[in-house]
Amino acid sequence: MRHETATLLIALAAVGLIAWLAPDVLLIVFAGCLLAVALRAAGVPVARHLNIAEHWGVMLVALLALVAIGLLLWFGFATLAGQAREFTQAVPRVLRSLAELLDGLPGAEWLKQNASPEAFQPSARTAANVALAGVGGTLGALGNFLLVLLLGLYIGSDPTLYRRGALALLSPGLRPRGEATLNAMAHSLRGWLLGQMFGMTFTGVFTFLGLWALGVPLAALLAILTAIFGFMPYIGPVIGAVPAVLIAASQDPSLVPWVIALFFASQNIEGNFLTPMVQKQSSDVPPAVLLGAQALFGTGLGFLGILLAAPIAAAAMAAIRVSYVEGWVEDPADSTRKALIRP
Repeated sequence: MRHETATLLIALAAVGLIAWLAPDVLLIVFAGCLLAVALRAAGVPVARHLNIAEHWGVMLVALLALVAIGLLLWFGFATLAGQAREFTQAVPRVLRSLAELLDGLPGAEWLKQNASPEAFQPSARTAANVALAGVGGTLGALGNFLLVLLLGLYIGSDPTLYRRGALALLSPGLRPRGEATLNAMAHSLRGWLLGQMFGMTFTGVFTFLGLWALGVPLAALLAILTAIFGFMPYIGPVIGAVPAVLIAASQDPSLVPWVIALFFASQNIEGNFLTPMVQKQSSDVPPAVLLGAQALFGTGLGFLGILLAAPIAAAAMAAIRVSYVEGWVEDPADSTRKALIRP
């Protein structure tokens, strides 16, 4: 028992030290594991259907996903770039309309003075600094993306190898419970991903149809942004609704209540009915826990922390339930009779 406790404390101390010294590394590794779960969720059924090895199914799914993303960027870049330019040009008009609506309230005069198109034309030095920062940020994001992609491919192709390596750090008596914990985390992440992908698709299509029916400009771009931000529960939909409300205000202020009602209906249908039905409670994270995780990771780790807060919370709750509640808090006799979760 003393040996098991010592190995567990050493493993936790190592993870804690890495989290303290290089938290971004752990986030990138977790993102790679999340991608591996997604690739295996789609690749294993494909491999079984085609009667090929599982790693080839994972590679095939990854290749098809990259081709689909490339085609979407190739054919949709011009349209999205044009809509993005229209959105940028519409920002001063939106702010002026907002200032007129808020006339007489604090801040309205400031908006009138700073909502001119000239105010959005940066100086040459500012433009150069922004360009350099954008290039640096793009290169950094591209490097992180490639790293996450490679991690997802390697782990997704042969997860048993890495699972054995992780379990080898524990004493033999802890390995069955450790394996059950890893399997429970993977099971929770699969359920969470399935629910989020389904919810994002529904939100994007529902938002596009609603904005198109209302006659709001840039409906496609706004719908794509809403679907992407939908990856972050609770916070993401609020962020995604802001551009749509601003564009509607610039087009016709009377559309604003309808756009707000559209987003409210979309998020309630997706969040309260469709996503829980798809997830089947496999990764049910209470809203307060999720918001707390987003605030915690967002404060210390920035946007990437907010982006991964929800799956981290889902995996952490599964790990706590299996390793701590069932394996430590509950009666050991009852715990040994529980059927450990398998892949």
